[in-house]
Amino acid sequence: MAQAAAAEEREIVVSRVFAAPRAMVWAAVTDPWQVGQWWGPTGFTTTMTEMDVRPGGKWKLVMHGPDGTNYPNEMTFTEVVPQERIALDLVGGREGAELVRVSKVMTFVDEDGGTRFTVTLQYPTAEAREKNCREYGAVEGGKQMLARLDAFLAERAANPLEKLVGGPAATHELRITRTFNAPRELVWQAWTDPAMALQWSGPRQFPAFYFERGEKPGDKWRIGLRGKRPGTDIVAELWQGGVMKEIDPPKKLVYTFSWEERTNVGLPKEGKETLITVRLEEHDGKTTMHFLQEFFATAAERDGHNGGWSSSFERLVELVEAKAAAAKEAR
Repeated sequence: MAQAAAAEEREIVVSRVFAAPRAMVWAAVTDPWQVGQWWGPTGFTTTMTEMDVRPGGKWKLVMHGPDGTNYPNEMTFTEVVPQERIALDLVGGREGAELVRVSKVMTFVDEDGGTRFTVTLQYPTAEAREKNCREYGAVEGGKQMLARLDAFLAERAANPLEKLVGGPAATHELRITRTFNAPRELVWQAWTDPAMALQWSGPRQFPAFYFERGEKPGDKWRIGLRGKRPGTDIVAELWQGGVMKEIDPPKKLVYTFSWEERTNVGLPKEGKETLITVRLEEHDGKTTMHFLQEFFATAAERDGHNGGWSSSFERLVELVEAKAAAAKEAR
C-alpha cells in the first residue's frame, strides 16, 4: 500500500468521455495537424514540428501561451497500441526555465457509446508533481485541453471529410509533416504558383514537366511527370489530376487526386480518387506543412505514394529554403 500511495502522490490523472468512436479520438491524438488544433490549455496555440507515432519515434512541438511565452516539448514514444494505449517520456517546459521530466500514458476505452480518453502523468517525485501544479497549473491545464479536444471532435463529427468526396472513409491514410525554414507565404506560393510548383513537383526520378493548377473551387488541376522507368532507358510520361475543393490562402488547400492511367504506375485499371489536404502553419518565420492524403483503397497503394511524395517534398524543402535564404541576403 505504501508503494501505491507513493505512486498516487507523483501522478496527475485527467479523463473525459467523448461522444466519438475510438478511431476518431485516436486520429485526433495521432494526426499532427489535428493535434495542433486543440493541444494546450485555453488560449494556447501549438506548432507541431515532428510526430513519428511508433516506439522510439519522436514527437516535438512548441506551445505558445497567450502572453507570447513559448513552451517547447520533446517526447519519445515508448509504447504504441493502436486505438488503445500510448506511452511516452516527455521533457519540456517554459522556454529558458528548468526542464520538466515526466512519463505520460494515454488510454482509449469504449464507454457510454463513446470513448473515454485518460491522460496519466507520472513525475519522478511528489515534490516535482507539486511544483508542476504550482508553476504550470497542470491539473486545470489538462482539463482545459480535454475540453478543447471535445469541442474539436464535435466540429469534426459535424463536418466529416467524407462529404468532400461523396463516399465512405477508408482506413488507409498517408500523413506527412515537414517544417521549412521559410515564411508561409513562400511555401504557399510554391504550392499554388504554376511556375514555382513546376520546380519541385514529382519525385527526383520523375520530375514534372507540365503543371496546371485551378484558381478556385471546382477548377481542375493537372500535372505531367516524365522520367525513366526504374532499371531501363525507357522514358515514360505519367499524368495525374483532379478537382480543387477548397482554397484558403495561405493556410489550406484541399483537392481530389487520381492517376489518368493507373496501370502506368502499377495500379489496377479501376480505382477511386483520393483526397489531399495541405495545411500550412507559421511561427517565428518558419512554416510547418501538414499533408494528408486519404481514402486509399489499400495500404499498398498508400505506401507507394509515400515514396513519391517524400522525394517531392525533399525538392520542395530545397527550393523554398534556398529562396528564403536568398531573400534574406538581398535585404
